[in-house]
Amino acid sequence: MYRRLALWAVPAALTLAVTACGSQPTQLASNEEGITTVRITSTQSFNTALPALLVEGDFAEQYGLNFERVDIAGSGSSNQMAAILSGDADIAGAGSNTVVDAYLGGADVQIIAGDGDLIQSLVVSNDAIERFGVDVDAGPRERVQALRGMTIGAGPTGSAGNSSLRVVLTDAGLDPDRDVTLVPLADTGSAVAAGLEGGTFDATWAPVGSGEIAVVRGNATTLISVPAGDAPALDGYVCNVIFAPTRFIEQNPDLVDRIREALAEATRLTKEEPEEAGEILKNSIYSGMDQDVFDLAWGQAVQGYHEGNLYTSEDWDSFVEIFDEFSENDYTSVEYESLVNPVARGQS
Repeated sequence: MYRRLALWAVPAALTLAVTACGSQPTQLASNEEGITTVRITSTQSFNTALPALLVEGDFAEQYGLNFERVDIAGSGSSNQMAAILSGDADIAGAGSNTVVDAYLGGADVQIIAGDGDLIQSLVVSNDAIERFGVDVDAGPRERVQALRGMTIGAGPTGSAGNSSLRVVLTDAGLDPDRDVTLVPLADTGSAVAAGLEGGTFDATWAPVGSGEIAVVRGNATTLISVPAGDAPALDGYVCNVIFAPTRFIEQNPDLVDRIREALAEATRLTKEEPEEAGEILKNSIYSGMDQDVFDLAWGQAVQGYHEGNLYTSEDWDSFVEIFDEFSENDYTSVEYESLVNPVARGQS
């Protein structure tokens, strides 16, 4: 099942206002068959493939659950947060950077599961590879160093995508504000490949499956794939998390346990039966994607999902170590036990 919700990125100042006016979460009831419907956000991004599997797979009922997809217009994590704070969804998947920043801004939410890596890739047009003399067979850091002088399409400032790119560039010895030109990507869909092929961007840092359209056409090359392990500066970074309002969690403790169990089953499917998981996604949210593009993207993405779906104290420590110096917020001030619910710590 699904509903469509048109939301666009909300500025930080609006976040608290949305929190105040959003509908209050309540205890969810089961139907006569003992099935509870849970509204979960979904976008056409491999970063939220696990939530999509919860909706489209046929295994949720064994956990007494039915996941209803709330479609979000635009894949930015701020849109997922807006859906939660306005009461239009019960749980959501988003970048941990957005969740932590919203938490520090006063949003009463907690992480209930960890999904996995940032499912992102750096794609460079073949024209730029030739003009800048990029050695595609060099080591990961050397490949990033070759970006000096390029115009790179990336997520907006403050997004997980933008923040992670800054980490990768800095790790390779580049100044993100001086050595490259970062251009915000308003659309991480077809506009990415068009921008690469039309010369708007020399490179793009975007969700896997967007720049790969140009790769399949023979006009670009994937230079860095985060889930494939090409970004050592992001080692230990659990980007994608599932979160919910704290009150929803408190009112539905057993339900939250079952949600994480269902999510773990979705992850198991990607690891042990990747072809079946891929087929479910291809026949649903990716029905319009070229099969060759999907195969290329899924082959990368499937490497990035984490079995067990916990968000451990080690994961949090890695997040702080990687991003604290790049954020206006003080991540060291956050108490792990307050941000991360016991169910995501493996303590429920």
